[in-house]
Amino acid sequence: MKRNIFFAFALLAAGTVFAAGTSGGSSGGSSGGATSMTRSPSSASDWYSLGYSAANAGKYEEAVTDFQKAISLKSDYAEAYNMLGFCARKMGNVNGAFVYYETALKLKPNFPEAREYYGEAYLQEGNLASAVQQYIILEKGHNKNAGELLERIEEFVNKKS
Repeated sequence: MKRNIFFAFALLAAGTVFAAGTSGGSSGGSSGGATSMTRSPSSASDWYSLGYSAANAGKYEEAVTDFQKAISLKSDYAEAYNMLGFCARKMGNVNGAFVYYETALKLKPNFPEAREYYGEAYLQEGNLASAVQQYIILEKGHNKNAGELLERIEEFVNKKS
């Protein structure tokens, strides 16, 4: 574990060399698919489950609609905001993803999946230093998601080398 912490600090120190600033990202629409419109779950968790399945199948626009419906039924649904961020990021809308991840983390500050995805969004944007900051937060909490983010950071650094 000490190796990971030292690696993170080294990356943070080197982050300004690799950080590429911000990117505009695309709008990554949020219109849902026809399949979502024909389903009629009754609870926020049901809509979330449908959205999660759609996201795992790569049907991000459909998933966005489902997660938005979940939030309309439960406005403090941090997991749905996290997955909206995931979908936005996968559709190329990194700036939109940041907004969703920040909302998820405001609702649930110790939300490791949101923290990991937030770090991955920073990498997608080219901001290594901010991704490493998210890694350090996860590592301090001894969370398994730290290892996942560290793998993404190492992949990012190796691509730059």
